[in-house]
This record gives sequence, structure tokens and C-alpha cells, in this order.
Amino acid sequence: MNSKSTEPEASPIIFDNTVLSNFALAEVFDVLQRLYPCRAFVGKAVQREIQAGINSASTSASSKNRTKLEQINQALDDGWLRSPSDEVNPNDDAVELRLNLEYSQRFGAGESEAMAIARNRGWVFASDDGAARKFAKEQSISITGTLGILVKAVKNKILCLSLADAIHRQMVDEGYRSPLSYENGISTYLNR
Repeated sequence: MNSKSTEPEASPIIFDNTVLSNFALAEVFDVLQRLYPCRAFVGKAVQREIQAGINSASTSASSKNRTKLEQINQALDDGWLRSPSDEVNPNDDAVELRLNLEYSQRFGAGESEAMAIARNRGWVFASDDGAARKFAKEQSISITGTLGILVKAVKNKILCLSLADAIHRQMVDEGYRSPLSYENGISTYLNR
């Protein structure tokens, strides 16, 4: 199991769709707000992916998920989750564009954009995609994911261990493919 986070404590963090969706679908989006005040970001490509998920939830039997996923848009409206500034110097803009194009040969638009920004700006990349995480490590991009964030929430006393386990189970029930056991979850990981 490779769920170790390489997240520096106070760095800005840019999210991939999967991590945001896991917290939104489990209805614990406030955990992200409490852990990452004034430093949580989501790129335009991921915003488009999220909107597509909201739109498809509204046309499927899962309209309950639409309301849950709309928490992401609400976080953007509230301003604690933000789009990365487009006001970077031209050299940085060119670097991010080049990296995004390079990464898009292997990954989706959201992952590519987030990794390019994270690498260029020294931010943390939050993703649960194994291939993207492996690649990010190879590129010296700091990473975390759903498990790392839940563990951080316990260590920072935002969540107690039993609540983190319950949230982990809820995420699995909502479709999260966790490498941890359903029954013991975060407890198993922290009690090693």
C-alpha cells in the first residue's frame, strides 16, 4: 500500500476531482476547509469535470449526489476554494503550459493541469489516482490524497479517530476504492 503523503505543512494544495468528490459525497467537505484555509485550489479543468459530474447526477437516478457535489461549487463561491491565479509571470505561464501539454500525453486534463501547477509553483497535488501519484513522485511533486487528508485531520485534531473511520467507510460506500480495510480503515493505518 502506497498511501504516504509527502505534503509540506503550509503549502498551497491543488485538488484533483477524485479527492474533492470523495469529501463531497461523504458530506464532510468542511474537513478540507478546516485543514486548508486560504490555500485550497482547484484548476479550471477539474472544475469542468466536477460540473460534468453534477450535470450527469441530475440526469441519473442519483440526484442526491448532485446536491452533495454542489458543495464544491459552493466552496468556490464562498472563496475558501479558489482557482489558481492566472496572474503569473509569463515564464511561469509558459512552463505550466508546456508541462500541462507534456502530462496530457499520459493523464486526463484535470490531473495534467493540477500536476503542472503543483510542480511549477511548489504546491501539493491531491489525487487518489495511483498512476498520477507515482508520476508526481517521480517529478518531485509533493502529494497527498484522501487517506493522507483523513490522517492529517486526525493528527490535527479536526477529527477523532472513530469519526475518521466512519467517514472512511462512508467514502467507500460512495465508491472510493481505498487500499485500507473497510472495517478498520484509518485506525489500522495509524496504529501500525
